[in-house]
Amino acid sequence: MIQKLSTKLQVQLSLPGAEKLKKVTFQNVVDDPAEADILELGEIMKTLDQEDTLLDGVIITSQSRVTKN
Repeated sequence: MIQKLSTKLQVQLSLPGAEKLKKVTFQNVVDDPAEADILELGEIMKTLDQEDTLLDGVIITSQSRVTKN
């Protein structure tokens, strides 16, 4: 049996002059979020950060548990 555990999103922002990406994680988001909603969240986070920040992308991680019954 497959049991859905959680879905999380990690927004990755590129900061001017920084080598590493800034990562903002959102835990326990709705299952199967729409692509447009994911990108909108990324754009909001970009706007809230410092000027010249760019949205690099968003990683979706889904966890499920598989058990034998």
